[in-house]
Amino acid sequence: MKQPPSVAPSETAVLVVDVQNDFVHERGWVGRDGVDMQALQHAAKEINRLIGAAHDAGALVVYIAVEHGGKIDNAPYQERYERRGMTPDDTICHAGTWGAALYSELTPPSAGDLRLVKHGYDAFEVPGLADELRRRGVRTVVITGVVTELCVRATAMSAFEKGFFVIVPRETTASNEPDVAREALESIERWYGEIVALDQLLERWRSSVGAGKQS
Repeated sequence: MKQPPSVAPSETAVLVVDVQNDFVHERGWVGRDGVDMQALQHAAKEINRLIGAAHDAGALVVYIAVEHGGKIDNAPYQERYERRGMTPDDTICHAGTWGAALYSELTPPSAGDLRLVKHGYDAFEVPGLADELRRRGVRTVVITGVVTELCVRATAMSAFEKGFFVIVPRETTASNEPDVAREALESIERWYGEIVALDQLLERWRSSVGAGKQS
């Protein structure tokens, strides 16, 4: 019999992926050439709403940031960035820089939240992340962040393969290429998890918490 996904906050982790200045701030690496950052900044506001609800409900929040640099990136990454006009000393989200810091308008981590650093697309490449989630009883991961078609999708794929139920609230992820992002969400929904409205997820949390109090 098919086992339904658990949405109980106590069995859920919210993964906040790559919401960093270089990806979201208008003065970051992506926005500095006049790229419209409104979609990504709106997603960050919705992520803040989700973070607040997760804290209130008792769900685990995990902030995951990417860092790059000449001493960090493997050869394929370095070649890719060279094609984009970057040098080993000037990469997007370069380790130790303002651009690699969490987006200035993002709700900062609180006591009890996890904060991790990765060096590629997939958050589950962080050593021990999956084991730590299992240790805490997590069955479902709510994946948020930027950009939809890269790090969010890669993390969703990996979470599914590692045995976690995957939920992506559509308002909490974005890209500078909305059509590509929409296709990525369709791919996630077809193969790896659920795409839901944020309010729908929050209502499911409220219902789960209410049912737990009545039992």
